[in-house]
Amino acid sequence: MVQRTMTRKCNERRASCKTRNWLLIAAFAALAACSPKASEPAPAPVIAGGWQVADPAGESIVGAARYAAGQLPPGHGALAEVLSAETQVVAGTNIRLVLRLADGSRWKAVVWHRLDGSFALTEAAPQP
Repeated sequence: MVQRTMTRKCNERRASCKTRNWLLIAAFAALAACSPKASEPAPAPVIAGGWQVADPAGESIVGAARYAAGQLPPGHGALAEVLSAETQVVAGTNIRLVLRLADGSRWKAVVWHRLDGSFALTEAAPQP
């Protein structure tokens, strides 16, 4: 009788252990499926008030670039290309640009796009 009771308890314990093992395997598989893949780069964190890369062909970027080219010293010609652009949210938007003008010169400029829609050139410097 003692032997039979021991055997039954062992069998019950084995069955519960098998069930528990399967539950653990299923839980780990579910967690593995939810984890990010190592091959995908993590997106850059957004920094409040920081500079963010912008599309150089964007409508507001091109408008700011044309404004900046018109405010530069005469003799360089019109805007030829926006090489790079970044934006920063302030009371309006700061737009940092690298421009190539018709004469081939490169300029770095910062344009403030005010809340009322107007522009103001806040920095401009020729680039080598």
